[in-house]
Amino acid sequence: MLNFEDELENLRVNKVGQVISLHKPLLLLLTISEVLHGHKNEFLYDDIEPVLKSLLAKYGLKNTLKFNPQYPFIYLAGSPNLWHCSLNKRDLKNPNSVSRSEVLGATGSFTKEFYQFLQNSENARNCLQLLLNQYWPEAYHEDILKDLGIFELNQSTGLIKSNRSKLFVEEVLDAYERMCAICKQSIRLADTLIGIDACHVKPIQHMGDDKVTNGIALCKIHHWALDRGAISISPEMSLMVSKKLNGNKLFEYFTGFENTPVFTPRHKGSELDQNNIEYHATYIFVK
Repeated sequence: MLNFEDELENLRVNKVGQVISLHKPLLLLLTISEVLHGHKNEFLYDDIEPVLKSLLAKYGLKNTLKFNPQYPFIYLAGSPNLWHCSLNKRDLKNPNSVSRSEVLGATGSFTKEFYQFLQNSENARNCLQLLLNQYWPEAYHEDILKDLGIFELNQSTGLIKSNRSKLFVEEVLDAYERMCAICKQSIRLADTLIGIDACHVKPIQHMGDDKVTNGIALCKIHHWALDRGAISISPEMSLMVSKKLNGNKLFEYFTGFENTPVFTPRHKGSELDQNNIEYHATYIFVK
């Protein structure tokens, strides 16, 4: 029997510059969630397009103005154990650049075996969680699921993989003296540290690594903000705050720290790699 989790983990995705394209993962999230809602195993492109385009705009590549929802609908068939399409890539005028007009009216479907696998709701939910873990930092998961009409996932502990190694966590927390590098919060309950995370600056999902030079210690609020691109770090190691950030307590949590130095480790070998800082500011920070 095919291992569909392995198929999803080894999904062939394109790269745009240094960033992985999220077109195929978003199509899979959308269609798998539709199966959970009772959709039959046939998806008309015309129906999928507006929803997928909206998901791409919210959760696709940053700094990308043009999205092509027709691409994954055709090219996901390159994973023949997962997806079939009524329009064959060989029949396109330009097989490497399918036009929207060519795809209108086309239908896509999961393979019979994968669709049967997804009929078990626990399998379907595990596949959704696997895709989320593989391609998006945790700060995005709840919002993506809400947009898909799913408000809870029953996580199977044997399937879900952690994105943070224990060594990475300990090295980063030690380097930053177990306090938030922005607000300096370091609250403990007795001897137990509360609410301080070891965060990746260049996300694992963007091919970041688990080296201490890709890590920073942040409180829960600033961790979420970093992952979502609400804040970033300048080459001079000062805090940048997105102009699109708004709401209550803005000065207290964010703009009050804007342009102020971010705490840096005393040990030079633990300082953030400038390449990771530049990556975050270019591809994740919402300017």
